Amino acid sequence: MYKLHFVSGRLLIIDLHLNGKIVVIVGAGNEALKRIKLLENEECQIIVIGEKPSSEIRKLATVKKITLKKIKLSSSLFLKNYKPFLVIASTTDTLLNQKIVKTARKMKILAYASDSPESSDISYLSLINIKKIIKVAISTGGSSPIMAKKIKSKTEMCLQKNISNQDIQLIKIQKFARSESRKFITTQIERKKFLYALMKDKRVKELLKDRKYKPIQTIIKKMVKDW
Repeated sequence: MYKLHFVSGRLLIIDLHLNGKIVVIVGAGNEALKRIKLLENEECQIIVIGEKPSSEIRKLATVKKITLKKIKLSSSLFLKNYKPFLVIASTTDTLLNQKIVKTARKMKILAYASDSPESSDISYLSLINIKKIIKVAISTGGSSPIMAKKIKSKTEMCLQKNISNQDIQLIKIQKFARSESRKFITTQIERKKFLYALMKDKRVKELLKDRKYKPIQTIIKKMVKDW
């Protein structure tokens, strides 16, 4: 989950899909490692460029979670070779970080500078991740990252208590139903009606209580064909 910055100064919180995309992280120290940890479950290709990578980053490269390039950079020309969807400049050289951001913008690549979030295209949020299914983002608009973390801690406890396993399973069922509905129902309005009808279906509710998920999929396949 990221917050996109727009030229007019307005901010928009969005869930940025990075599946299959290339993300380049410049720098190979603790700051870079922090960004890698935030990206490692996003199913993107992570390329880390740095002259002296930390031991943890080297380990990640060994197990092929990232691609490591041991290169000393002095310019932003490397972007032409990799053409990433997103570049994260996390070096200790502020001028180099700014060069990377400026070049990325010219190439229409999203860019983030760890030492200058205000000049970046995105900023990171305090993120609550519930069973890798539900994401909730907390933002103070950059006013107080410390308070964002504090509010995250309070909110996370509340959400963990109130979001049940059944809620998680319903999300998975709805995902399956959406996929099936696209095969047979041509309009978005009718697909929406179908998904609401599925939520109210008594058979589905009973099977959900008994945790019988496979039979629910069978019912969905029949319902969508008969819709």
